[in-house]
Order: sequence, then C-alpha cells, then structure tokens
Amino acid sequence: MNPLPIPPLPPRLSSCPFPPYAFVPGMHPHPVSGVGGHRYRCDEEAGLQNSSTFHRLHCLAIDLLNHGYYWESHEAWETIWTAAEPTTTRAAVVKGLIKLAAAGVKARQGSSIGVRRHSERAAALFLTCQRDVTFDSRGEFGIMAGQLSQTALQLAANAEQIIDTSVCPVRRVLPFVIIPDFALPVAKS
Repeated sequence: MNPLPIPPLPPRLSSCPFPPYAFVPGMHPHPVSGVGGHRYRCDEEAGLQNSSTFHRLHCLAIDLLNHGYYWESHEAWETIWTAAEPTTTRAAVVKGLIKLAAAGVKARQGSSIGVRRHSERAAALFLTCQRDVTFDSRGEFGIMAGQLSQTALQLAANAEQIIDTSVCPVRRVLPFVIIPDFALPVAKS
C-alpha cells in the first residue's frame, strides 16, 4: 500500500519558530513534563485574551498542523477551545480541528484505528457546524466546515495509508494542508 501524496507546503501564516521536534508519544520526550522536552520547565503560555490573540494562535496552529507538528497544533487549538463556550458552534469547529491534529499524532504512533476514530469525529463536528446557518466558519476561521468534513472523511477512509512510525524529528503524514481564506491572494479587478 503506497502512502498518500503530501501536498506542497503553503506560505507560513505566523512567524513563531517551530520546536526542534514534533512530539509523538513513545518516540520523543514529552514537551512539558519530560526531561529534555522542548518546553520542560517553561512557563505555560498565557490563555486567550482577545481576538488578536485568537487569530495569532489559530494561524500558529494551522502552521504547526501543515508542517507536521500535530501534537503542538492540537495544544494551540486547545487553548482556543478552552476559551470558547463549550456548546457553541465555534467550539465545535475548534474541536474538529483538534481531532484532525490528533489523527496526525495517531498516524505517527502507528494506529490506523486512532486515525479513523479521530477523523470520523472531526467530520461529524464539521458537518454539525456546516448545518448551523447562524454560524460562518469561513468568516471566523477562514475555513469552510463542509470542506473540512469531506477532508476528514477521506482521511478516515485512507487511515492505513498515512501511517508512518519512522523515528525522526518531524514527519508530515496528513495528505492535506489547511489554507484559510485570509491567506489566499486577493484577485485584482
């Protein structure tokens, strides 16, 4: 079984430096609690204070996911999710993004069942968001929930093909990138 093709990387959305490795449980030291972890004994990042912080953190999370830092993107989106009202559509979008990132971690751990489970849950969350006519995921996140739902379903259907447990600092395994609308060039008229 051949792995799925990995698309080229889009331009970065943030200028934050990446960690020296993408954390994979059992492969690398835990970034926060493991001796030698890239954030060991570092102060935790401040929570989400305002919309500027939200946008910066969302852009960083997208960059991390696109570049293969799945656990780290999960953590960045979790900060946004924690600040959201838990029963809102906004929180569901972020939870779907967290689940996509978790699917990447599971692929690096060698668990196709984990990839499938997280991808299917992400697809369901994005579908719920798409059905909410009062919410505009494109306006708030620069992404279309319906497209992400389809991407997550394709990921679930091809879970075995993205497994890669090679020991290395970073490995991109997800066969998609997220390019939010606000990162696309504006058409000139």
